[in-house]
Amino acid sequence: MLQQSKKELRQEMKIVLSNLDKRWALKAHSEVCEHLTGLVNAETSTSLTRHVVAWVPCFPGEVDLTSFIGQMLRGSYVYLPRVAETGVMSFVRVFDDWAQNLEPGARGVVQPRRGYGESFRPEDEGVIVVVTPGMAFDATGKRLGRGGGHYDRFLGDPRLSRAIKIGVCWSLQIVPQIPVDNHDIAMDFLCHERGVVQVRHGAL
Repeated sequence: MLQQSKKELRQEMKIVLSNLDKRWALKAHSEVCEHLTGLVNAETSTSLTRHVVAWVPCFPGEVDLTSFIGQMLRGSYVYLPRVAETGVMSFVRVFDDWAQNLEPGARGVVQPRRGYGESFRPEDEGVIVVVTPGMAFDATGKRLGRGGGHYDRFLGDPRLSRAIKIGVCWSLQIVPQIPVDNHDIAMDFLCHERGVVQVRHGAL
């Protein structure tokens, strides 16, 4: 029953995201990136090395983080996902030329080409920020992914227990309640075109 509920919510959100008004989204992408940049700057110390894990939009309706990535490359290590044919997701460091070094990968993920970038190492010193996509989120930071479990496995690494986890979405993707499993990882913040919500303590 739980999985059926997740399946229904994913399908509902796929329809919603596929029908976003393009003129609205054009402005909203910039608003999300502006809020996200401000949040990351406010929550991290400039005295520490900053590792920012982001993503490239691959599916209809996803937030475009291009301008955010550009901002973060000024003084931070930035990483984008790469999914192997086996379904295992890893992250690689990118540089100013990242947009010219993308290729289609497994499961519809646009990713850094093979041979480009350095592998992300959770054990490296500094503060880690994981910017996380999702189909839907709720007010307590619970997240509904696309069903592959990639981010839950990644965030389940004990070395990432202190990472700042930010769910990025549109405000219309925040729903009253997300059905969860034991392995699901909650976010610390939600960021959308209207602003930022801190959910560390399970409340708005």
